[in-house]
Amino acid sequence: MAPVWLNDYLLARMVDRIQEYPPPPGADFGYIDPQVKVTGDSGDCFYTIRFEVFTDRPVEEVLKYYRQAKIEDPDGDLDDFEITAWTPFDEPGETSAANQVIIHLDGMYDRTWTDMRCW
Repeated sequence: MAPVWLNDYLLARMVDRIQEYPPPPGADFGYIDPQVKVTGDSGDCFYTIRFEVFTDRPVEEVLKYYRQAKIEDPDGDLDDFEITAWTPFDEPGETSAANQVIIHLDGMYDRTWTDMRCW
């Protein structure tokens, strides 16, 4: 279990770095802690970190802000992940009244040879 704990620690540190990075202007982090999911295939270990921000800015602006952010990934690299963003809809064609933006960071990390989630 030690490799799982180590990888969980590295992912938790990345979550900390995301939360320490200032949110976009006019935005604040959501009320729910970021969610982390780990999956794998043949030793490749993939992660998704999902978090929400509330903002008065368009989703495209928030996405651009996080794509330009210099946040270190679990391997110590910068910008080595993909970022997508979306807003939930209450009714077709209407955005949520709270201006909620969901951010997904998807990446892959090394040091996975003994983490069974990666197989």
